[in-house]
Amino acid sequence: MMTDSKFPGWNDGGGDNVTRLPLEITPARLRDPRAIPPRPWLYGTILLRGFITVTVAPGGVGKSQLAMAIALAIASGRKFLGHHIHHQVNSWILNLEDPLDEMDRRLAALMIHHSIGVDEVQGRLFMNSGRDRPLVVAKLAEDGSTVVFPDKEEIIKKGRAAQVGHIVVDPYVRSHELDENSNTQQAAAAAAWAQIADELDCAVHLVHHTRKGAVTDIDASRGAKALTDHARAGLLLSAMPEEEATRLGIPLETRHSYIRLDDAKANMAPKDEKAQWFHLQPIKLHNETPDYPNGDTVTAIEPWTPPNVFDGLTDDGANAALDAIDDASKSEAPLTAKATSKNPKRWAGTVLVDMFGMEAGPAGAVIATWMKNGLLEEFTYRDKAEGKDRKAVKVVASKRPGTAYV
Repeated sequence: MMTDSKFPGWNDGGGDNVTRLPLEITPARLRDPRAIPPRPWLYGTILLRGFITVTVAPGGVGKSQLAMAIALAIASGRKFLGHHIHHQVNSWILNLEDPLDEMDRRLAALMIHHSIGVDEVQGRLFMNSGRDRPLVVAKLAEDGSTVVFPDKEEIIKKGRAAQVGHIVVDPYVRSHELDENSNTQQAAAAAAWAQIADELDCAVHLVHHTRKGAVTDIDASRGAKALTDHARAGLLLSAMPEEEATRLGIPLETRHSYIRLDDAKANMAPKDEKAQWFHLQPIKLHNETPDYPNGDTVTAIEPWTPPNVFDGLTDDGANAALDAIDDASKSEAPLTAKATSKNPKRWAGTVLVDMFGMEAGPAGAVIATWMKNGLLEEFTYRDKAEGKDRKAVKVVASKRPGTAYV
């Protein structure tokens, strides 16, 4: 049983007797659209006043760094992550897992890396650790069935006093004591945070884990689906996969420091299909002591743009490579679109590797792009040595770069 004066049927721990307003059928207002206020976005089209946003990510990817960086950007009014800040407001980070010292290290690294002064955020950024004082917005009462909300009103009270316009809850799972796999109970916990967002007219950013091995979409979040259903924006954070690192020429041992943010759910704005990339940059805090002469190195998140595999490849250079591929297509040993272990030198990408010193990954990306846009196309030829028909590539002259070959 769940009763509440704000959300009928829910309870703050008091009795079950809730006075409900009579149901009235209301005529549509038919307002002039020019008189309707725009949605109160706070940060890009990610955080919206009065609503909750959920960021889902596996452990260790960098979701805490991202959430803290967004809070710092909003509190300082500095657009160092790239998203537009519609309003500079006070931010409150509720990290329910890490000690305050660790939060201080991450914040210091961010401020050093992005050249943010103390005076820019003094009195505008608040941080609490769950190690010092656990926080519970929802749990079951002693009867085992009624959901109560122990800290909800206190959060609203303290948030209002500090004029908070943005709250980070990291991780969300530590903010309640309900069954993670119960849609009914998770709906209650999510709605409690939604009510906090509504009461404070603030954006609430819930940081949540994915299920093990699942990072494909917002439904990969751990536990019941009710949480992400209640969110008005959903973000998916993931580390760079091996194939992407190979394609971009990123060393595999460093690929985990490159992370991508996908707009996994967008109920109130057009879904942005283009991923945003970030890099976790190690920053020295210069806090050496005799016992710890090396001090601490902490990562700070920064925007990152994937390299364009065509950077440095001029039209003349591309046409020279295409000449070599075209010449091979007229020989008895034409080149293939994909590398094979049997004949690695018969791959068209080796032309780019040999001519320009490209890594195999970027060279493969160039060949794949040329295949996709029709500059290269496959044809069938007879392999006389093996007496078999095989696939190879040839150049479509009309689609060459520049105009000389059109």
